[in-house]
Amino acid sequence: MLKRALLYATAVIVLSACGFHLRGQVELAPLLSAPWVKSSDAALAADLRNALRQSGVTPVKDPAVATAIIDLVSVNYSRSVQSVDARGIATGYRLKYHVIYRVVDRSGRLLVDNTGLSVTRDLAYQSDQVLQKQKEEKILREALRQDVVRQIIRRLGGVTLSRNTSESGDRATALV
Repeated sequence: MLKRALLYATAVIVLSACGFHLRGQVELAPLLSAPWVKSSDAALAADLRNALRQSGVTPVKDPAVATAIIDLVSVNYSRSVQSVDARGIATGYRLKYHVIYRVVDRSGRLLVDNTGLSVTRDLAYQSDQVLQKQKEEKILREALRQDVVRQIIRRLGGVTLSRNTSESGDRATALV
């Protein structure tokens, strides 16, 4: 019995020391300390502002006081038929959320050029469960939006302002 307990304890110690860590908060550069989010999609903009707050920055409501502008240039959600049954009725859909964004600083200097992000999910569909599948699609759409927000935040974590010794002065670089 003692040997078995020691074996389990040893296994737990070895597995806990494997180096696995949960992903922590993304630390953003000081030039992103007060961003303004510009978007035609209110839900995506609100989710992005919340994620920015969780990363330790304070999104502003006025672009005149912003240190950077995160411009969600294009936001597109689409649903396309992926499969049909023998009667020609759709049995599967592909949901896609595509976003193009860019980031500029207060003076208009481009920090991140137009960058596209796409996430997709498949939705199995049954015509006798219309209400359930509509609710599932809504949940999947929210999950897609959250995935896009996480990707944007991770990519913003790679934006830095580096000093260039040439005549061009400061230069923004994105390490994405």
